[in-house]
Amino acid sequence: MSKPAGFVHPGREICRNAWNDWKSHPSHKRCLIMEDLIAKLHPHEKKILLVLSKLNIATPLDISKESGLSLDAVNKAGQWASIKGLLKIEKERKRRVELTEEGQRYVEEGLPEKRLLLMVKDGKKHVNEIRKQIANANIAIAWAKRKGWIKIENGVIEITEKGIKACKQIGEDEKALRDRKGSERVLKELEHRNLVKIIEGGRSLFMLTDSGKNIVKNISVSEEEEIGQITPDIIKSGAWKKKKLREYDILMPAPKIYVAKLHPYIQFLNNVRMKLISLGFKEVSGPFVELEFWNCDALFMPQDHPARSIHDMLRVKRPARGAVKDKNLLERVRLTHENGWITGSSGWGYFDVNKSIELVMRSQTTAVSARTLSKLKGGPAKFFTIDRVFRPDIVDANHLFEFHQAEGIVIGKNLTFRHLLGFLEVFGKEIAGAEKIRFRPGYFPFTEPSVEMDCMVNGKWLEVAGAGIFRPEVVMPLGIKESVLAWGIGITRFAMIKLKISDLRTLFTKDIDYLRDASMVI
Repeated sequence: MSKPAGFVHPGREICRNAWNDWKSHPSHKRCLIMEDLIAKLHPHEKKILLVLSKLNIATPLDISKESGLSLDAVNKAGQWASIKGLLKIEKERKRRVELTEEGQRYVEEGLPEKRLLLMVKDGKKHVNEIRKQIANANIAIAWAKRKGWIKIENGVIEITEKGIKACKQIGEDEKALRDRKGSERVLKELEHRNLVKIIEGGRSLFMLTDSGKNIVKNISVSEEEEIGQITPDIIKSGAWKKKKLREYDILMPAPKIYVAKLHPYIQFLNNVRMKLISLGFKEVSGPFVELEFWNCDALFMPQDHPARSIHDMLRVKRPARGAVKDKNLLERVRLTHENGWITGSSGWGYFDVNKSIELVMRSQTTAVSARTLSKLKGGPAKFFTIDRVFRPDIVDANHLFEFHQAEGIVIGKNLTFRHLLGFLEVFGKEIAGAEKIRFRPGYFPFTEPSVEMDCMVNGKWLEVAGAGIFRPEVVMPLGIKESVLAWGIGITRFAMIKLKISDLRTLFTKDIDYLRDASMVI
C-alpha cells in the first residue's frame, strides 16, 4: 500500500526529535566543542599537554626531555596551546650582578672617592698632591664632590661634615659592590660607573589551565601519522588516502609577520628628498667636521657674532685646526670682512685667519651651500642638502645635540625676491602640505632681504622656513656673479607632525616594538 505524500513514520519522528534534543543539550554542546578542539590540536600540542598532566609545572627544557620533542618545537607548540587557552606561560625573572675588572679592583682597594676622603680627613691637601698619590684622582675628586664629601677652593681640597661622617661608615654603594646586591638605584649607579654588569635572565614556566586540565583527560597521542600539510608529492603518491588529515581552526589568530622596512624617520627624509629632486634640485653634501671658514666666515658672519660662541658650536680638540686649500679664496673672504673688498660693503673691520681655520662640528648646513658655490662655475642651478648638524644643548623632548636641517640654493640671472616667495609657496604646498601660507620679514646674517614663512598645517600656524637672497659679501668672494636664493626648513618639526610624535628623541629611537608597529610613511 502506498503512503500518502508527506508521510513520516512516527518512530522516525521520535528518533529525530530525540537527536535534536541531545544535540542542543548544553553538556553535549561542550562535548562537541571539546572533540572539535582536540581534533584540531597538533600532535606536539597533545604531547605537551600530556606531559604537563604529569609534571603540573615544567620548563620547556623539562618538557623537551620528557616528550622527546626539540626545544624549538616545544616553544612553538606551547605558544599555540597558550593562544587556545589550554596552558598558561609565566615568565620567571632572575637578575645576576657581576663585577667588572674595575669593580673587582675597587672591592679590593676601596672606592677612589673613599680613599681620597681618608687622605684629606686629617687636613687640607692640594689637588696636585692628590693626583700624585691616586692613579684615578679625577674620578675620586669628581665623585667625592658629587657626594658632598669635599669642597675645593683655589685647588685645595677640604673635607666637609658630610665627608667626616662618611669616613666612619660603609656606604650603600660599597656594600652593594661587596655583596653584589642592593637597591635598584645603587646598582644602576654602579652599572653607570662600569663597576658592575647587571645581567637580566629568566625562564618560562608552562602549566595547564582549567580548560587544559579538562581537555587532557580525553587526549591520546595516536600512533597514526597525521598529515598537516598537503604537498605535491603527497598528492602524486596518494599517501593522503591512507593517512588522517589534521583539522585546522581557521578562526585562530595567525602569527604576526613583521616585514622589513626602513626606519620611519629615514622614510620621511627620503620622501622629502624625492620631492625636492622632482622640483629640479640636485642633492649635495659636506663634512660633519668643518672649518670655521666654511661654517661662518664664508657666510659673512662676524667673528665676534654671538652664534659663534662656545655655547652654540662644538669645537674639536684634536686636531684643533685645519687649512683652507684655496688661499686666494681665503684672501678674498679676509678682505671682505676687513673692508668689504669690491662688494660695496664696509665689512666688519677685522679678520683673524687663525680663528678661520679652527675645526668645529658643523652647526648649520649653509656651510654645504658655501662649499657648493665655491666649486660652481655659474648658473642656472638648484641644489639642496638634508644632513645632520651639531650644537651644544640639554637633551629633552624638544632639544638634541644633533638634528637634521634641510637647506637649498637656487642660482640664476635676474632672480628676484618675488621668485623666492613663489618658490617658497610651491615648497610649502608640495612638501609641507600647507593649507595656508603667510610671509613675515626675517633677519639672517648672510641674506638680505630675508623672509620667514609660516604654514597652516592641521589647523595650526607653524614656523616652517627661513629664506633670503645671499648678500654680495657672501657670493662675490666665492666667484658667483648671479643672484642666489637661499632657504632652510625645520625638517624635524615636519617629521614630528607627519609621524605624529611629541618627543624629538623618538625620531632616532631604536625601540624595536615602536619600529615594528610604526606606519609606513607615504
